[in-house]
Amino acid sequence: MVAVTSLVLLFGCEQASSDPLRGVTFAISPVPEPCLPTYAPSIVAPPSTEPPPTEPPPTEPPDPSDPPAEPPDPSDPPTEPPTEPPDPPDECEDPPPLLTRTQGFWKNHACVIDGDVGGLSLLPVSLGAAMTFDSSLEVQAYFKTPPKGDAQIILGHQLLAAKLNAMAFGIGNYVFADVDADGDLETVDELLALGDVAFDEGDDERRLVLGAVLDELNNAGDGESLPFNPSCGGQGGK
Repeated sequence: MVAVTSLVLLFGCEQASSDPLRGVTFAISPVPEPCLPTYAPSIVAPPSTEPPPTEPPPTEPPDPSDPPAEPPDPSDPPTEPPTEPPDPPDECEDPPPLLTRTQGFWKNHACVIDGDVGGLSLLPVSLGAAMTFDSSLEVQAYFKTPPKGDAQIILGHQLLAAKLNAMAFGIGNYVFADVDADGDLETVDELLALGDVAFDEGDDERRLVLGAVLDELNNAGDGESLPFNPSCGGQGGK
């Protein structure tokens, strides 16, 4: 009984240590990077080289031969003070929720990748520096490639889906996760850049960590409604 318990404890420790998301911190609510308020620059006049003004000369009394000034016409409309321009809208208020779709969606919605639905072509799209997809058929074929434990393909599937999400839904500046444990949350664009580097030359452990983080990203906004009908020739989708 002691031996069995020891095996269970050992197996549990191995499972915990193999968790690729261990040590990764996620944003409580993924939102765009906070924008900083913009202020008009303060213009400071250079010091004057003119001598200080002296007392103004005394004013001359009015000439009695001048005609008297006419009183204002009561029928003239009153002069309104100039209105101040409205404050610019605060783009940081109520940011839209994170919107994503999983690799399963992209595998079955070539019309969205091509731009026939949604109005924006997402091609070409690349993985790292050496692999580029120029057609939705190539994208679908890659998604259908079984990983069979290959860490590069595992990362590639999630990285490709995340790139399509970033292009289709404009989520690149959303703060999402701290994968380097440096206390700073990376944006989606920064995670994609890290994914490209790991896809080209990262070790398997790094690829699995980033693949798991991007999997979380691709699922994080999968429940949000799309701004268009993603039906592709009878193939539905939310």
